Amino acid sequence: MATATMMKPNRIFNPGGNDDVGHRSIWFGDTTNLMQLNDVRYNWAIGLYKQMRENFWVAEKIDITQDVTDYANLTPDERRSFDGILSYLTFLDSIQTCNIPHLKACVTAPEVALCMAEQTSQEALHNQSYQYMIETIIPSDRRDGVYGFWRTDRILKERCEYIASMYQAYVDDPTAENYFT
Repeated sequence: MATATMMKPNRIFNPGGNDDVGHRSIWFGDTTNLMQLNDVRYNWAIGLYKQMRENFWVAEKIDITQDVTDYANLTPDERRSFDGILSYLTFLDSIQTCNIPHLKACVTAPEVALCMAEQTSQEALHNQSYQYMIETIIPSDRRDGVYGFWRTDRILKERCEYIASMYQAYVDDPTAENYFT
């Protein structure tokens, strides 16, 4: 039986690490864990990071007044769909905000770790945006139902549990197989 490769989290600071670009790898490297970004091996990561930084918006700066009226004019089925989608997006980005740091802990290229840190921030920002939509568009007597939609809709609950189980499998057993699955 083959032994599983464990995904060992990086030390917070590894003074004996080697940050030389020629020795750098995304995983399984020997990083000091310092963000030395003046010379990188994975140039695509720097481009991606810059694009990520330019690709966000702050919910409160968007006027969604018309959305309140539009929501009130939806049919009951359309409203249920809207509520379910908003609930599911809240779930997805909530667990992404929690999960990405687990995955990032094993990344040894600082330029890739930088992207993952930004992704964590953006997932949290998305969640805050969904909350803004729920608290602004959805009538107050329906908001708890949107937040808890996954609890009452069997299909949505099964999807949420399936996705969460994939992430939890890695947290509980941090092998390369679970990491890359």
